[in-house]
Amino acid sequence: MRCWKGVISIFLCIALGACAPAPGAFVLRSASLDAGTLTVRSDWRPDAQVLDALDHGIELPFVVTLSAQRAGFASTRIRRHVQLRYFPLSRQYQLRDVEDASTRNYAARALALAAMENLRLPLPGFDGAGATRLRVRIALDRDELPGALRLPAVLRSAWHMDSGDYAWLPRAG
Repeated sequence: MRCWKGVISIFLCIALGACAPAPGAFVLRSASLDAGTLTVRSDWRPDAQVLDALDHGIELPFVVTLSAQRAGFASTRIRRHVQLRYFPLSRQYQLRDVEDASTRNYAARALALAAMENLRLPLPGFDGAGATRLRVRIALDRDELPGALRLPAVLRSAWHMDSGDYAWLPRAG
């Protein structure tokens, strides 16, 4: 009986450690919406596991969600999908905006990570006019990871990359 209590205690400690929130993988510093382009500046410190997966050709899919609240109306929500990838044969990193199919290539991982930290997304047809408050969030879309990584991504805090909401008031103009 005593042995089982010890085993259960160890299992619960492991489970709680796996479910602990990740240390802020994304810390949003600023955001703006100018002329239909969303600019988000952040600090991103991905874990070594995540960087290793990227360097082995695993695509990192992110969802950028912009919400615009308007007085007296329901909020408008726009979701954009961004992928960070590495192509080992060409030794190129790539940041891809899925919705507009634009890509930017980088020769070094540091440059690709810097681009992710200074994200610029065109939002055609959306200018935020009349919005009383804007919010943005960046999160890893763990459901889009390859099947073999989905369970580890749920259990390991290194894969819990979510900035939380960053809110700001739009400029009067």
